[in-house]
Amino acid sequence: MYDINFFMQTYALKHEIVGGKYGAKEVGKVEDALRAALARRPRVFNIETTNHCNMRCVMCQRTTDLVRPLRHMDMDLFEAVAAQLEPLDSAAWAGWQDFVATNLREGQAPSENNFYYDVVSRSVVLHGFGEPLLDPQLPARVRLLSERRIASYFSCNPCNIKLDFFRELFEAGLGCVKFAIDSLDDAEAKEIRGPRADFTGSYDKVRQVLELKRKMRAPTLIVLTMLDFQGDESPEGQPRRFLELWKDADVYAYVKSVDNKWLLKKKGVVERAAGPDKSHYSRQYCEYPFTSLTILADGAVVPCTQDLNGRWVLGNARETSLEAIWNGDKARELRRRHVCGDFEEDFMCHSRCDQNLIAYCLGTRRGH
Repeated sequence: MYDINFFMQTYALKHEIVGGKYGAKEVGKVEDALRAALARRPRVFNIETTNHCNMRCVMCQRTTDLVRPLRHMDMDLFEAVAAQLEPLDSAAWAGWQDFVATNLREGQAPSENNFYYDVVSRSVVLHGFGEPLLDPQLPARVRLLSERRIASYFSCNPCNIKLDFFRELFEAGLGCVKFAIDSLDDAEAKEIRGPRADFTGSYDKVRQVLELKRKMRAPTLIVLTMLDFQGDESPEGQPRRFLELWKDADVYAYVKSVDNKWLLKKKGVVERAAGPDKSHYSRQYCEYPFTSLTILADGAVVPCTQDLNGRWVLGNARETSLEAIWNGDKARELRRRHVCGDFEEDFMCHSRCDQNLIAYCLGTRRGH
């Protein structure tokens, strides 16, 4: 979930910034405009309920760089965070949908950007640097959010599917689940996501989940996605064959741009970073410091989903309210740096992220 009001209020300004209307001399003006649109109370983009994982994904920082202790978020902390969350009211949602239809929607077919506008905008994401299906308390967390009328969503690896667990998730009111299938070949699937990954077994398990959903008449949205590693749009290419595979199923299937290209290049896996970037992120700048918070399994509150080890901790949800953290000195300083470009070379947002920064658009700092 992110602040749709900020997104709408700064939409015209965003295009002016990206279009080069403002330069280094207008930093103060841009800061003032962004600050004026900032919500007093934050939205929470995602809650990392666990950082345990049994995968070895080539495009994930966790595989090589995680140094935090492994843990599941305790329920007392999750409940404390959930108590501070608010669902989108119907009027706000209707206004957002009108805005999306007028300014953002990419036709009616499923796409990574339409998914971001239609599902992520209203859901609390329950994955971080871990595999959600390894969290034994995940159904209880989903139920708690459902009771507060807050939509839940997480992405997972289908090789970890257990039908009894999904029965509990459906009963708890899960809003959306995304299954990542990045190759139609078992061997290549293992190259991408590690030795536990496969295509054949995952395909069968997803079909079983779909049948369970049908029998239970569960309203959960089932999403299938493939990362576009090669950019092959031919009929014989895997992306087209992947979409064809699901065309008659009760799913929302789309091909997604590859994340963390900076990491793939660092690892020397350049061919995996070759696919085109069709995400809305590639056409703008990072808005995370202005639209939402991320909460790690130990309660550390960080700016976004890319802060693997709590490099820029804004506060801790065990000790401080989310509103106080959102309006605190560390959060304000992060926003200032994003605009002013006043950061060191190894600043997380500058050196370990694919996204553009406002500072790059204003010319206050060169991009990487």
